[in-house]
Amino acid sequence: MLKLHRSIGLALFLALGQTAFSQTTLAQTNGQSGTIPYPGTIQSLPVAAPANIPTPQISPQSPPPTFPQTEALIFVAPNGIDDPGSGSAITPFRTITAALRTLPGPGTIIQLAPGNYSAETGEEFPLKLLPGIKLRGNADSKGEGISIKGGGFFVSPTFARQNIAMLAANNAQVIGVTITNSGSRGYGLWVESSKNFTATSSTFINNTHDGVFLTGDSIANVVSSQFTKNRGSGISAVGSSSGDIRGNVFDNTGFGLSIGQKSSVVVSSNQIINNRNGIILSNIATPSLHANTIANSQEYGLVILRDRSGNQPNPDLGTQANPGLNIFKGNKKKDINNTTGAKLLAVGNQIDNKRVSGPMELIGSVAPPSTPVKPPAKPPAKPPKPSQVKPAAKKPTQAKPPAKKPIQTKPVPKPKIRSSD
Repeated sequence: MLKLHRSIGLALFLALGQTAFSQTTLAQTNGQSGTIPYPGTIQSLPVAAPANIPTPQISPQSPPPTFPQTEALIFVAPNGIDDPGSGSAITPFRTITAALRTLPGPGTIIQLAPGNYSAETGEEFPLKLLPGIKLRGNADSKGEGISIKGGGFFVSPTFARQNIAMLAANNAQVIGVTITNSGSRGYGLWVESSKNFTATSSTFINNTHDGVFLTGDSIANVVSSQFTKNRGSGISAVGSSSGDIRGNVFDNTGFGLSIGQKSSVVVSSNQIINNRNGIILSNIATPSLHANTIANSQEYGLVILRDRSGNQPNPDLGTQANPGLNIFKGNKKKDINNTTGAKLLAVGNQIDNKRVSGPMELIGSVAPPSTPVKPPAKPPAKPPKPSQVKPAAKKPTQAKPPAKKPIQTKPVPKPKIRSSD
């Protein structure tokens, strides 16, 4: 029966979240392409009337009823109270920070109601996740209206002092939230040697550096998430990081992905579109790139760089046994720019052979489709009620004063990637 009450409490919490908390829309900033792929040097809720819960009828012949096993739940809402004893669906915590201070054990779900979670609402950044917990918002909307916004300093063992919004932990999960760090050189989610960490169905937007940063010997999965308007990269993977980057959308987010050092991440089934460059590879990275669409980059779709020591990446772009199935299309300068001087193999991709610079052995390539590549459409917004629709007002016939000429400023010069042609 206790488990039934917990299930009812979760349903009540989510219902209250839809009515008591207004969803917010993130302020959109002008997306500026990043310049480098890596860091530099180093009130309570109203109490609802108790529900009438029917008692199960058990006949002598029937087995006792069973209820699904539930995980421990801690509830957080922007109008909650950070008092001892809070954390229920009826009396949630106000901040994620307070929920984490209870030291929840592995398997605990911290359930977030719609609203903003920031320093203004009492959060203390960076938010440091605990092993095995789940920080959960709304996966169906990819975290729309559940906004974690802010940043604080973290001393990284591999990259020294950094400004991050959230720090990952072993076996932890982040599900259905929006993360933004608009501070100087702000990173959204930092994964420092965490094992079996997962971020899924979330949105990383308007971070002034990267949305997600993988470093050390992290093993992380970043799945079905949205990266947009981040100024550095959507994801950077360095150190000896590994894991799956799968089914995400990187749209207008500086460099889509930057993969370097000894990283061996698997990048598959992503849409990497409308970025400055799609993917940047460097050092001795050995990523696997399969079934991605890399299109409409302002410069190059894929850039492969040799480092100062003469080392070069060795990406898996497909083999005879396992074709690449990547689609390269509409990248302004070239689809692939291999600057290493060494011939690289790519098997079974859709690419125009004439849009490749540098030595490449293209086997089984076919021309990409002629249809334009567009980001997936977002779910349509709910239409306003008929009583709320107002007729458009007629424009007055008053003459407008002459418009003032805007003060023009010169854009900040961006680093150029040399073509191997």
